[in-house]
Amino acid sequence: MRKFSVILTAVTAFVLSSVFSVAQAAKVGGDTEITASRMEYNYKFSSITFEENVKIQNPDYTMTCEQLVVMLNSTNDVKWIRASKNVILVNGDRSAKCDEAVYTKADGKVVMSGKEVVVQRAKDQMTGTQITIWLNEERVECYPARMILEENTVNSKKGGVGNILPK
Repeated sequence: MRKFSVILTAVTAFVLSSVFSVAQAAKVGGDTEITASRMEYNYKFSSITFEENVKIQNPDYTMTCEQLVVMLNSTNDVKWIRASKNVILVNGDRSAKCDEAVYTKADGKVVMSGKEVVVQRAKDQMTGTQITIWLNEERVECYPARMILEENTVNSKKGGVGNILPK
């Protein structure tokens, strides 16, 4: 039972450190530049749409996609953001790739979905068709879940996954 508990703790730590580092990149301060082939601001609906070759460059992350829609509330604060069509987010050695990513500010939730959603840190990887991240709760769900861990991701005194997994 102790071995199972150690494995569960290590896997949880991997998931949280990988996913939250990528997702919380959007919360880091600094100037952000957004470029696209086309941009439309709709005053009536309080929305901004960027289309074709969209690139968001921030000091801490880069995101590319084919369409980005930003919905604002009555005070011009972000209500929700939807990135779609080949969404790629990179933050150092961490990355995420999906068909669509939706962030809702009210609940601090990011939902990444698509044929294959991939969150990766170095050689460690989590995949599914939907990965939901609650930024304020430091919680993640992945459906259906598949995780690949590099041998040294989970450390023990003797080193590596092989020393804590039953043989």
